[in-house]
Amino acid sequence: MRNYYYLVAGLQDLQIEDSKVPVAVAQFRDEVYESLAGADRKLIDLLVLENSCRNFIGSERMQELTAVVKAQEPCPDGVPQFMYDFVQEYLDESWHDYADFADDRLWSLFYQYAMGCGNRFVRDWYRFNLDLNNIQTAITARKYDLDVRRLLVGDNEVVQALRTSGARDWGLSQEVPFWDDIMRLQEAADLNDRERKTDMLRWQWLEDNSFFCFFTIEQLFAYMVRLGIVEHWCDMDAQKGQQLLRQLIGTLKDQTEVPAEFK
Repeated sequence: MRNYYYLVAGLQDLQIEDSKVPVAVAQFRDEVYESLAGADRKLIDLLVLENSCRNFIGSERMQELTAVVKAQEPCPDGVPQFMYDFVQEYLDESWHDYADFADDRLWSLFYQYAMGCGNRFVRDWYRFNLDLNNIQTAITARKYDLDVRRLLVGDNEVVQALRTSGARDWGLSQEVPFWDDIMRLQEAADLNDRERKTDMLRWQWLEDNSFFCFFTIEQLFAYMVRLGIVEHWCDMDAQKGQQLLRQLIGTLKDQTEVPAEFK
């Protein structure tokens, strides 16, 4: 296992409440990438790929891959096979066999791919997120009397329990170590507040599980994820600030009395 003493020692302290990002995620990735061993680069590539999946459907990248698939050409170098397979399913609509939404099918394939990596920390990280998202989906589906079976992503023990168990806790309260934390998240009525608390739970998982990974790729991976969380909430706060400013300007305009000579 390779150690990155200089890189890890130079990391700036991060708190989820930070109002400013010390460095953009993309810039951080570029700065450390060349110093990483080949196998470690692939782990950082997973984070980039994860972000690509969020905007893949309908994107220019998907259009380019669609042309390749239609021409019956092999998967291009640098493109994960699961993306090629997804486009094939998307074109003939066979993704309907697995999910109600194409996005869910894509994420199922991504998680399967990510959890196939050889790094235990990264594999456990994606397993944690998969279970967290699926449990929250099941809770919401039960609340609104929806059929959860085709809304879940992936296929592991937690998913099987969520699909088949009629128990109040789906038989998972003793099996999932962060079950009580998820239940506390549901107490937040405001969706924005719930999302922030969910990110706090993710943040805590990263800190707990990377604590003894002193100068390894796990520390850099965890830092990049946490940097992305801070960046996300800084962007959200900026958008909220712009929205409040527009509302204030609109209110001021409505309240301004036009002088009689201009009426």
